[in-house]
Amino acid sequence: MGKTFVTSNLQLGRPGAIKKYGRDHKSVDEMTDDLIRTWNSVVTQNDTVYHLGNFAWDPRTAQSAMLALNGKIKFSLGEHDEAIELLDQKGMLRPGCEIVKCIETDTDNEAVLSYWPLAYWPNKPKKWYSIIGFPQKSFKSDPKKKVINASTDFWSHKPQELHKLMGIFDDF
Repeated sequence: MGKTFVTSNLQLGRPGAIKKYGRDHKSVDEMTDDLIRTWNSVVTQNDTVYHLGNFAWDPRTAQSAMLALNGKIKFSLGEHDEAIELLDQKGMLRPGCEIVKCIETDTDNEAVLSYWPLAYWPNKPKKWYSIIGFPQKSFKSDPKKKVINASTDFWSHKPQELHKLMGIFDDF
């Protein structure tokens, strides 16, 4: 059995992502290629990745990226995921990839995963983590609230292993 990773906001193929998120790339193609290479440097074919919103800007980029990326991908849709929705409607998601609920529960890791920041989430009283993908800097990770923002721009553009990500805050 593989590892479980989490990331979000790749924005593959989106020209405006370079400037908006301060990414160090000269072109959108360079950014997309680099993000795919970085993903594949940590994720194997046996792993599962929760992608929490804003995967790719257009269907062609989404399809080619899906084919190039390692692992099984579970897409929780964000505000710019029309490309993934369209591929799903046409039955064109790669085997091992699927769209999951907007709020997904990972019972093995005691976490709730969502693109959208949540003020209250299932199992918050049990001290489960809320893993979000919303890319705005105002929604930073907060160990006191047990919230972790998995947006790729906060984690060196690498998917993060879910249980290790949660372990970062064990000392708080």
